[in-house]
Amino acid sequence: MMSRRSKLLVGFLCVLNCSLAQTPQQLDSLERLIPSKKGKEKVQLLNDLTFYYFQSNPQKAIQFGERSLKLAKEMNDKKLLANTYNDYSMPFLTIGNFEKVVWLNQKALDLRLQLKDTVGIIASHSKLGNAYFELGRYNDAQMSYNVVIKLAKITNDEVNLMTVYQNSANVLESTGFIEEALQMQKDVQKIARRRKDDGAIIVSLGNMGSCYRKLKDFKKSSECYLEAKKLIEKKGNLELLSMVYHGLGGTEEDSGNLMLSLKYYKKAFTIYKKIDSAVGMGAVAGNIGSVYTSLKEYDSASVYLGISLELALESKSYEKIASTYQTLGEVEKDRHNYKKAMEYFQMESKYKDSVLLHGGSEALAEMFTKYEVEKKEREIAESKVQIAEGKLEKILLILVSVGLVFLIVLVFLYFIRKRRQARLELEKTRKEEKLIRERQLNEQKLEISRELHDNIGSQITYMISSMDNLAYRNSKTGELNEAVQSLSEFGRNTMKDLRSTVWAMNTEDGSMELLLQKMEDLRAHVPLTMTIQNTVDFDPELKALEMLNLYRIAQEAIQNALKYADATTFNIQVSKAEKGIVIDFLDNGKGFDVKGGISGNGIRNMEHRCKQINGSFEISSEPDKGTRVSCTLRHLSY
Repeated sequence: MMSRRSKLLVGFLCVLNCSLAQTPQQLDSLERLIPSKKGKEKVQLLNDLTFYYFQSNPQKAIQFGERSLKLAKEMNDKKLLANTYNDYSMPFLTIGNFEKVVWLNQKALDLRLQLKDTVGIIASHSKLGNAYFELGRYNDAQMSYNVVIKLAKITNDEVNLMTVYQNSANVLESTGFIEEALQMQKDVQKIARRRKDDGAIIVSLGNMGSCYRKLKDFKKSSECYLEAKKLIEKKGNLELLSMVYHGLGGTEEDSGNLMLSLKYYKKAFTIYKKIDSAVGMGAVAGNIGSVYTSLKEYDSASVYLGISLELALESKSYEKIASTYQTLGEVEKDRHNYKKAMEYFQMESKYKDSVLLHGGSEALAEMFTKYEVEKKEREIAESKVQIAEGKLEKILLILVSVGLVFLIVLVFLYFIRKRRQARLELEKTRKEEKLIRERQLNEQKLEISRELHDNIGSQITYMISSMDNLAYRNSKTGELNEAVQSLSEFGRNTMKDLRSTVWAMNTEDGSMELLLQKMEDLRAHVPLTMTIQNTVDFDPELKALEMLNLYRIAQEAIQNALKYADATTFNIQVSKAEKGIVIDFLDNGKGFDVKGGISGNGIRNMEHRCKQINGSFEISSEPDKGTRVSCTLRHLSY
């Protein structure tokens, strides 16, 4: 499933769009004023134009911002320069260049800290938090939001406090604290309705819809989005519909209504494209690609996933990049293009290492605990005022509220402790799994080392001994030539064994397809009519030791068919077994009576190799009816 994290930024932009939208005539009038302005007034006018255009025409906004920043740097005014950095960062939020947003706002923050500009510090930390969120750096995002919360309380700035609580809730949602995020969004909704702030109401409804979707309450999710849609249509600002259509598409996709989901997503994509929002286009393109993948329409899926990947790479949003590579890998896997699928999954793994998907979980839990305690404290304070104005019996309400605060503190302390215990248990499990993997790897390497020593080493020793004997027969030319030729042929066979062993050692991420390709090489070197059949519709993964042992069993079976069975044909067949696969090696030779007992090192070696890789070995034969050797593996990954 593709990531849908873009709602925080989209919501942030939507609120600004509602409150700061200008008509084309007003913007045209402002542009005509540029030549008449000089100095600080010109910088301020360019900053205003950058801000007004940042969503509707981000490229034009960047041009104004570049001109403004160049002029501001020439003036000795730190506050003006800080404001310029701030406004210049806005169009980069729209196009998804979040690293640029971080760089510009850090520049602005450094200046505002020197000036002790509280309002400016709040603005810079808010934008830093949004950019860190989109980059998947959740801990850094919450640290910036915590600064905003602290300063907004000091300055009694309810608007910024409401916005940052909304963004903090989005961080909670993205890191798995869905119930907590929904509770905060409901609180924001109450404040927004009390203030009659339609933009904030719409965005919080969209965020609540996202939380309900993740909680599998699709009915409430749709109700939230549709209520937001009515408010948008009432205000006449159709650009906000992108967020609603995006959310409705996600709800319908999760509830299994893929065609309706596709319809909503495409409506959102059209609006995002119209307003040139690279962030929105990239996110919804990935969702469309995911739906097409579920519908098995792989060509359409590849087109939209390609758009999503291109925009994600431009924004350097590692979580989105990893998510897109994962879906592309699933598409190629379903197409049976396993090589390409492997490349995409490897790229997914690379970018996943750069994503802090659960960074700051303790910090988030602590923040939410403080938020809840403070909310209850405010309720207690309000109750005290009512008591002072009303009857004495209302003191009981205070006692109940204090008890609730104490209970909430205990509950969330328990919550934090359980989170910490879960994390420690997860770390312990991972360490144990790592030790098991390392032990298995060491055992495999030891077996392969024995293979080199016992098989290849003994053969090379024989070659050395033969070379020594040649020194005593150098007078017998004919005998010497024959011995040299025999020794040369023996050396070539030894090299073949060595190469097959090294091949297995170097194939850490093997598969049945790779093994059968290797077995194809045997066809040209045996005087038999040899066929290979694979009726399995998936490509099981194989470890290095599994690859080597199955290859050696094939070699031994061919050798027995030639030396003892007088066979003319040899078949290798791969088919499904219960919870696994079975590999059969069959010849049309003279066979033998297995009831009389099985002897011979060759058969014992094949049985040993099959059981060594946790397989079930079986051999069946009858006189004049050929021989079948089977190795069944029931533990392979599908």
